[in-house]
Amino acid sequence: MNKEFYEEFNQPVYRQLLDNGLSLQVVPMTGYHKTYAIFTTDFGSIDNHFVPYDKREAIKVPDGIAHFLEHKMFEKADHDAFDLFGKLGADSNAFTSFTQTSYLFSTTSHVHESLDVLLDFVQDPYFTAETVKKEQGIIGQEIKMYDDDASWRLYLGILGNLYPHDPMHIDIAGTVDSISKITPEYLMETYKTFYQPSNM
Repeated sequence: MNKEFYEEFNQPVYRQLLDNGLSLQVVPMTGYHKTYAIFTTDFGSIDNHFVPYDKREAIKVPDGIAHFLEHKMFEKADHDAFDLFGKLGADSNAFTSFTQTSYLFSTTSHVHESLDVLLDFVQDPYFTAETVKKEQGIIGQEIKMYDDDASWRLYLGILGNLYPHDPMHIDIAGTVDSISKITPEYLMETYKTFYQPSNM
């Protein structure tokens, strides 16, 4: 691994580009007991118009699909990744921004096992029409909740005035109408395009 040293923080950072294209960074923190890991893809809410992996024609996907995909990645055919982290004593979460989607955990034990769970569930998508429909209801409620949040409405209003012709003005979660158009096929297409190791 390549070592960089940041003197102002007295902190080394190790970096390695793996053969599959995944960019790895390790920051050892002397004296700390908790380990924190994050797995990020360069795919956020503004990426709603793109040429899918192995295709030639650009497509437009429903607004909110990056956030929707983040929610769906935890659910598998026979388990939920949150449960696996819980059994290992790890805290896990995820978030979507305008430009990225990240999956993370923190723990004081079972680091390697938790890392296996993180890498496995993010690289193993599972979508069915039934689970997508169920998630549309869950995320629809989340969107309505944010619609009642004055500070969030103000923030989006400012973005809408600053970037009226850019995807930045669209809510990261999309709208109740836009997420109703999300299908397992759309999710798989965006997953195959943006969840490549070279984009993570």
